[in-house]
Amino acid sequence: MKHILPAFAAAAVLAGAALTACLSSGCESADSYSISVSPNYAKIKPGQSVSLHASGWSNYQWTLDNENGAHLSATTGKSVVFYAESVSDTNAFSTVYNVTAVAVGSGSSSGSGTNSVSSAGYSAKAKIVIEQ
Repeated sequence: MKHILPAFAAAAVLAGAALTACLSSGCESADSYSISVSPNYAKIKPGQSVSLHASGWSNYQWTLDNENGAHLSATTGKSVVFYAESVSDTNAFSTVYNVTAVAVGSGSSSGSGTNSVSSAGYSAKAKIVIEQ
């Protein structure tokens, strides 16, 4: 049987923490909200691309830590394409890029059924390596 969490417990769940609620009828574990990016690691060559997909939430804001030699197809949505234009340092064997997906707006965590929270701010990253 599910129990309604007190306000302080709901705040901990919104923060992404796993939480155990202890009520008069016993203790039970509440769902932990999390998102992921797939693939979370890829190696590609200049001129190639890789599709990234986020899951666990309704909408995402995508950012790229270094736009020198690469770009994303979009900044919002469940999926983006990472395009490798070139390696910025011609003496380097490879260049590493971090792509971050942040859960934004109202939505539901995929593991939480009908629970809804706003402006979650949960994030996940993908590491993309461009090799020469």
